[in-house]
Amino acid sequence: MSRMERRATMADIAKVAGVSRTTVSFVLNNRPDSRIPETTRSRILQAARDLDYRPQGTASLAHPRSSSALGVVTDILTGPQASSIIRGMQDAALREGMPLLLIPTTGRAEDDRRAVASLLEHRVGAIIHARASCAQVAVPTDARDTPTILVNCQASASGHPCVRPDEEAIARLEAEALLTGEHRDIGVVEVSGTDVGAQPRRDGYRASFSRAGIDWDGVATAVGYGTIQGGYRAAGQLLDANPWMTALLCGNNRMAIGAYEAVRERGLRVRDDVAIIGIDDEDLGPGQARPGLTCVALPFEEMGRVGVERLAAMLRGERVPARTLLPGRLVRRASL
Repeated sequence: MSRMERRATMADIAKVAGVSRTTVSFVLNNRPDSRIPETTRSRILQAARDLDYRPQGTASLAHPRSSSALGVVTDILTGPQASSIIRGMQDAALREGMPLLLIPTTGRAEDDRRAVASLLEHRVGAIIHARASCAQVAVPTDARDTPTILVNCQASASGHPCVRPDEEAIARLEAEALLTGEHRDIGVVEVSGTDVGAQPRRDGYRASFSRAGIDWDGVATAVGYGTIQGGYRAAGQLLDANPWMTALLCGNNRMAIGAYEAVRERGLRVRDDVAIIGIDDEDLGPGQARPGLTCVALPFEEMGRVGVERLAAMLRGERVPARTLLPGRLVRRASL
């Protein structure tokens, strides 16, 4: 083979054999715990021979003694979201017989790279990237041959499967809780437009308002940037500009708590004068608000569980969906 001739890669073998690159890596590295069917194994080995596949140095010998442990790179080691996502991971990992190894990160690309390098040094069998809020992540190239899945985050160009909330369906559920209560003068306090979930949620709101015969272009909106103070300011702007408003639809519970204060500051009562609804039942104890905040619960625990289940399926050589979107759940309290 000449220097300029391209060598066959694991991706080439995967395409010929009709399997994932991860499955090819397991077979070529003789992973004893991969549980790949013998027929699939034979097909991969035959494709490697047909393509004259030859490893390039040590790069293709991806962690030959890798274990069944699952490595988790996450910025959510504290807080309610963390406990729920990790609880979901832990329950599923116990059922699969796979221990979890958690490495914290700030979410910056360089910190993610260091965390992944640490996991690879421990020869984990697979990696989960999990985030406190749905965000874009850059998966380090060092882990390209390690089974990887993204939980509550996404990577535009990595090709790794992700498990995320169905933001559009969650927004529809939130909006319809108000619209079925016969509210029509509704203000919307949105998260920042740079948030990954901002556009899908707006699409969900638009669809629900349209079904109720309300033109979205005529709906009063303000940006609360996901914070209590931002929600307070945005809700105040909406109420001052639209004193007849009977409901506020908030993109998260932090902004909804801020909206409570804006309503009361104007001599109005939450629910009796202005209904309020938010998103994320685990943020800021919505059940402790007075009146209790009605909201859509995000599927944190389920995301953790499904993420591990998807990885376990990948380790068995099975195909998994490129994207798994999980629905929310309406939790009714007294703010509507």
